[in-house]
Amino acid sequence: MSRAFQDPAGARHGIPTYRWRAAPPYLLTLRQLTARGLRPHGRQAQAQVLRRTRRHGAHGVRAVYLYDVRLALPNRTRRKCAA
Repeated sequence: MSRAFQDPAGARHGIPTYRWRAAPPYLLTLRQLTARGLRPHGRQAQAQVLRRTRRHGAHGVRAVYLYDVRLALPNRTRRKCAA
């Protein structure tokens, strides 16, 4: 893996950036949060994972955004939204 993607301080990319499978365990993708019954509480992504790929644009680099599970809230059910 390229070390160019490793930027935990966010100096190069403006947001903390990790290599594939190198992010801290408390940072999860939106899909992982949803699987745990959580939502990101309207917050922007806390970090990103960059990965080289042949499919997606931007010169073959794909970004996956990560959210802090410690700041996440439970999902709202339809009944709670209606109340």
